[in-house]
Amino acid sequence: MNDTLPRAEALVRTLLLRRSGEERLKMGADMFSAARALIAAALREEGLVPGSVEWKLRLLDRTYGSEISPAQRQRLIDRWRSEAAPRADSP
Repeated sequence: MNDTLPRAEALVRTLLLRRSGEERLKMGADMFSAARALIAAALREEGLVPGSVEWKLRLLDRTYGSEISPAQRQRLIDRWRSEAAPRADSP
């Protein structure tokens, strides 16, 4: 569904393309950071602990969704779990 008038969409595109590549890149990075901050806030609301394996997994899934292959996702989970496991040489 698209409820934007074609002439409005064309105007927005024209205005965006007038910006330098650096400005467009910064806008994209800022939007990504804002989205991650919203996701992090939602995860905190759900009671997840920042930095925990579950936190990282939910952040990954909400940020990248199906862009991450199941095999890569599993490798990340395995690494996070091994990093979170208590070490035998720690007190």
